[in-house]
Amino acid sequence: MSRNPFDVEVGERLKAVREKARLLQPEFAQRLGLAPRTYQNYEIGERTISAEAIKALYEMFSVDPVWLLSGPGNDPRSIKTPTKPDLLAEIIIKVEQHLAKNRLKLPLEKKARLIVLLNQYIQLKGKVDDDHIEHVLSVSAL
Repeated sequence: MSRNPFDVEVGERLKAVREKARLLQPEFAQRLGLAPRTYQNYEIGERTISAEAIKALYEMFSVDPVWLLSGPGNDPRSIKTPTKPDLLAEIIIKVEQHLAKNRLKLPLEKKARLIVLLNQYIQLKGKVDDDHIEHVLSVSAL
């Protein structure tokens, strides 16, 4: 089996999640429903992680699948990142201002999904990115 850079990086993030959970490899593998050797191969980058393992990591440990596969870094990210109310309020205001300024309307469900996606993006960045909001809204309101 080869150790391609992608698998090695995913393995490093897996190890970080396991260490944060304070579990040994066999215990972690068991919780994920994996054979210990299979998990060990994922962690050392000898094997590409399966979709089933990614799903189990999300369900058991709330690991963000996007972070697991692409980073950044090895600091475990949860899909359930706490929302910062001030940032969320700023996002909602900017979305409403953009829609009003451009005389656009979005169905409530679509607007809610956009706000959730923008919030996730901005939570990772730590600040509101006006250009990103404008771009997302201009594409989605077509």
